[in-house]
Amino acid sequence: MLPIRTILVLIFLAQHVFGACPWLCLCYLKETPIKVDCSGVGFSKFPGEIDSRVQQVDLKDNKIESIRNLNTYTELEYLDLSDNKINSISSTAFKKLTKLKYLDLSNNSFTDWSQIKARSLLASTTRLTTLKLSHNSLKIFTAIEGNLFIESSSLEELHLKSCEIKSFDGNSLKNFTKLKYLDLSHNPIRWLNNLYSKTLTYLDVSHCLLDSINPYALINLPGITTLKLSGNSEFDMNIGNLTSGSLQSFEAAHCSLTSPGLAGLPNVTYANLRGNKIEKLNERAFSRNRVLVELDLSLNDIKEIHPFAFVAARQLAFVNLSSNSLKYNIPWNSFSSNINLKALDLSRNQLESVGNLSILALEYLDLSQCSIKDIKKDSLTGLPWLQHLNLSNNPLKNIPNDIQSWSLRNIDFSYCRLSVVTNETFRRFPEIGTINLTGNRFTKPFKTYMFEFNDRLESLKLGDNPWICNCSSRDFKSFWDFLKSYPVKVKSYEEKDVKCMSPDTLAGQSWISACYLEWYPVIELETSNFGIPHYGSVLIVIVIVIAGIFAVIGAIKHGIKQRIKHEEEEMQREMVEALQIQARIVHQRRQTFPLLEVEDTELRTPRPPVRARTESELTQPPTYEEAIQMMASSREDVVSSENVAGVSGQRQAHSDDDDDDDENGQSYSIGSELSDSDSDEEQIRINRKKQSHNSL
Repeated sequence: MLPIRTILVLIFLAQHVFGACPWLCLCYLKETPIKVDCSGVGFSKFPGEIDSRVQQVDLKDNKIESIRNLNTYTELEYLDLSDNKINSISSTAFKKLTKLKYLDLSNNSFTDWSQIKARSLLASTTRLTTLKLSHNSLKIFTAIEGNLFIESSSLEELHLKSCEIKSFDGNSLKNFTKLKYLDLSHNPIRWLNNLYSKTLTYLDVSHCLLDSINPYALINLPGITTLKLSGNSEFDMNIGNLTSGSLQSFEAAHCSLTSPGLAGLPNVTYANLRGNKIEKLNERAFSRNRVLVELDLSLNDIKEIHPFAFVAARQLAFVNLSSNSLKYNIPWNSFSSNINLKALDLSRNQLESVGNLSILALEYLDLSQCSIKDIKKDSLTGLPWLQHLNLSNNPLKNIPNDIQSWSLRNIDFSYCRLSVVTNETFRRFPEIGTINLTGNRFTKPFKTYMFEFNDRLESLKLGDNPWICNCSSRDFKSFWDFLKSYPVKVKSYEEKDVKCMSPDTLAGQSWISACYLEWYPVIELETSNFGIPHYGSVLIVIVIVIAGIFAVIGAIKHGIKQRIKHEEEEMQREMVEALQIQARIVHQRRQTFPLLEVEDTELRTPRPPVRARTESELTQPPTYEEAIQMMASSREDVVSSENVAGVSGQRQAHSDDDDDDDENGQSYSIGSELSDSDSDEEQIRINRKKQSHNSL
């Protein structure tokens, strides 16, 4: 048993070693920056087990109620405490967090600035650039917290959305010397005045209760580029137009403007005036907006547009006039001076016909839901670069045969009342790629020659039409083949949308389902009068496949034969090399040990000539007995060569002793240079030969 003191020490060490990552948190202690994610785990207080080296901490969506002391985390740069229940912060909580750059305290339970200790917080965090306090009931935003001024020399973004702020003092911005972004949206602010900031570029006061703004409220914001006023339903500029020489983006959608009111904003490039109460666009309404690029006037009540309303806005590229009260035709020259206009949306008006607009650079024109019943033949003549035309959802019954556009790529006639297409309808659309005829009244398939001049056609949408499916009709089958030929005009996922309306037996079925058996009948086994089976192409394919299989088998057999031949040649080469080695060893032995002359008639009797082998016998591998004999001979030759080498070594080593023996009168003997066993064996062999000779 360990003593209690040791156990306590181990527990203490465990807490410090393993306590760098709190339970249920995700810790990235070996990454850069060091991160700890404890979001949504239900903590009721700030966890003290977080590693002191941490740089980013995420504690959003917990139940923390107060922040006391965070001075241990001197390396902290990012802290997210949003969606908690915090209602108090100690004045020294952030005292040593000098590296903190991002602090999110939004959606907590603060009811007053004093609970945040904003002055001490901002004084300690000298590098703080982003502070989020949205969705707290702060009620006011002034330069004073009690009797103390709130200021920051580092803060760049301040978020105060939905803070129930009723009183806003514009002079309070003076104390934020680097502030660029201020969000005051969704607050019950009624008036803006005395705004002062040399650095502010973005101001959002949308969805407040503003009914008007001092026309010169932006004068002391020399760097302002974006102003959002949308959603202030009572806002109007009846006391004068806003004035700003730096504003570039102006949003005042769903307000109560009765005129565009852009005269005091000469550098604005984007204006969203959607959903207001504008009824008329007067002459030169945008004469001072020479750099205006995008203008949204949709969902107003515009009934009249002066022909010269847009005359000075030469940089206009996108204009949205949809969902207004325009009737009949708009003047043909309304946009003739806008040489950069690329997209014009006139949908959901009451135009009734398409006039001959003249817009040289226009690429996109939307005339959907405009009650158009007629298209003039020269309607597209003044649009030389038009690529996309939307005429859907109009009571249009006919398309003039001589209408033309040499640049049009996509045209949408969906949900009109078209029932006829002729060979002249699309003849003068050489660049057309997509034609949408969904939801019309077509019943018979088109002739394929109707599209003979549309080489670039890639999509033809035909769904939701009352098609009569005559599967036995050649025209029907030809049209289907045309649709499925390259490039495929009806994709596989679109086939189910092209359905038959009649006859009743096929109603509701897609073309391919209804006519599949007629167009692609089952292969029959009968033969024709010429003895050739029906669908002989299938048999040809089968024959080709079988021939291919045999070819593969032949190739495999040939490969096996070549491999066997190679192995035989290799074996023969090895045998020849073995015989050559054997011959060299025998020759060397004979030179080293000359044979004794023995009067042996058997040895001297000439041997019978050996029959020469034929070429076929030479190429055959040796028999089993020959191989055994060759191996035995090779073994004896190797032993003999070793003996020769040994004897040669002994002779060289004892040359001096041999000389001494000669001087002493001792006889020279070959056996003296061999080992005893070798000498005995050699002597026995010689004696046997002599005995055999004497017996003869």
